[in-house]
Amino acid sequence: MSLEVAAGDRDDLVIITLSGELDIYTVPIFQRDVGVVPRGTSVVVDMDGVTLLDSSGLGALVALHSRALEGGGVVAIASTSRPVLRVFEVTGLRGTFPIGDDVDAAIAAIKNFSPEA
Repeated sequence: MSLEVAAGDRDDLVIITLSGELDIYTVPIFQRDVGVVPRGTSVVVDMDGVTLLDSSGLGALVALHSRALEGGGVVAIASTSRPVLRVFEVTGLRGTFPIGDDVDAAIAAIKNFSPEA
């Protein structure tokens, strides 16, 4: 029941790398660490190291995405984890986030992204 959050910059994006569980217990850690990301900034969340994503974690990602959209940014997901990607599929949010297998693919997905209405 832990989450590690690392952040860095690449080009005009913020890259957030998560490792561990993003759930009801660790969402406050996530929110604290991503709260410094300015509104409107595009973000790639590397979730390859995420072992659990529950509805609370998904809600935190949606909130981050909403903050990004307010200023013309977007939040992309980088992951090959089948359980993580399945959460986006079953909730219908796969079209809300650009998704790539890795950070480079997620960055490319941002460039071709058009939010679903």
